[in-house]
Amino acid sequence: MKSAVEKSSIPESRIFVIKELKEKHFDNTWHAHHECQLFVVLKGTGTRFIGDTVKSFSEADATFLGPEVPHLWRSDSIYFDKKSNQYTHGLVIYFRQDFIGDLLDKEEMHQVKSLFEKARRGIEYNRSIVPRLTGMMKELIKAHGAESLIQFLQVLNLLASTKEYRLLHNEDYKYKLKETETQRINLVYNYAAQHFQQNITLNEVAALLNMTPTSFSRYFKTKTSKSFTDFLSELRIKNACKLLAQDDRKTINQVSYECGYNVLSNFNRQFKTFMKMTPKIYREKFATL
Repeated sequence: MKSAVEKSSIPESRIFVIKELKEKHFDNTWHAHHECQLFVVLKGTGTRFIGDTVKSFSEADATFLGPEVPHLWRSDSIYFDKKSNQYTHGLVIYFRQDFIGDLLDKEEMHQVKSLFEKARRGIEYNRSIVPRLTGMMKELIKAHGAESLIQFLQVLNLLASTKEYRLLHNEDYKYKLKETETQRINLVYNYAAQHFQQNITLNEVAALLNMTPTSFSRYFKTKTSKSFTDFLSELRIKNACKLLAQDDRKTINQVSYECGYNVLSNFNRQFKTFMKMTPKIYREKFATL
């Protein structure tokens, strides 16, 4: 079976590649690659899947992933039109972790080496450092020759020295899916992202993979380290967080309904399970940030 880890897009003549992305979706398939990836969202909203985590993204969302950490960014946008300014926009850097060779073991590179080790668990950065990071990445796009290498190392130094971050996983995320299996997971993820506002049954998602509900439940938990029910609840709650923080005109009951919960008490219970606080407290705490 083919591996689902994508081949490198970095030319042999380059140390890194930096791109400005303007797309309907940043990633349209669940995938991984051998390169490290630093990604900053400049415009757009949606849901990102990294390893076994699910979270909404918006402007100033910044993540750094080590090699072979699977991921998918699915935008909320239902159409793509660059002329009308309706698209998602971001900056991404790809580079091989071994680009620096034996220098990584030298004392001066201790922080950077530690950064690479953390990146295997996935890192998301606090919004406080994103303006500076974005500015440095924009300068990197314009830089050439040795100047670009110096600027790239400055970006790594910022990531390595800041304490404004959190790890996405408690342990290294083990990625073992083959290509055919990622296609299956893509079907499930995309279906859930499109229909989470509705009642999704195990029968429905199992049918996508031509499985019985029991077989599907076992398969999904084996491949993602969580049950489909927990995955769907997390997807709904993280979207609820976005609505609570961004739109104070909606009542909590409206947010509950728009995220697939017809019973408010169930929504409150699920929200507290995932977020360790009630929707009301979450809104009061984060709506003004």
